[in-house]
Amino acid sequence: MKRSHWILAALTVGVTLAGVTTSRGEDLPSGQGLVDVRVKGLKAAGGAMQFLSQYDGSDQATAAAAAKAIDDAASGLTVWFPEGSGPGGPGIEKTRAKPEIWADNADFNAKIKAFDDASGVLTNAVAANDPAAIKVALGDVGKSCKACHEVYRGPEE
Repeated sequence: MKRSHWILAALTVGVTLAGVTTSRGEDLPSGQGLVDVRVKGLKAAGGAMQFLSQYDGSDQATAAAAAKAIDDAASGLTVWFPEGSGPGGPGIEKTRAKPEIWADNADFNAKIKAFDDASGVLTNAVAANDPAAIKVALGDVGKSCKACHEVYRGPEE
């Protein structure tokens, strides 16, 4: 197995075992634990995007797992950012989430929807095992990530 496959497999298993993939918010911790869940989920999506950026059509099962990690993150976003889970929230020690998320929640939710829509197109391209379509869809996923990060994610410390 290629190194990138091992990385993706580890991320996918780690995220699944951590319970990150829930889209309804059951069993999610509060405070810093919630921040840690969303960071893990989004890092898994980033790793999956990195794998898919190099995908050549040769390992559809791993590509499907990568698409699922991205789709799970898109679904998770709807519950990973409740009111009070930003800077200064109870039990929050460190987060890159900016207060603008809650100040302009309608725009934030529109950006989540764009990411979710783009991840659905990517999932379909992976199901068809079409590397050219995957590349295009992955570009749209990346644009949706960047659009949100530019406004709602603070710099690394």
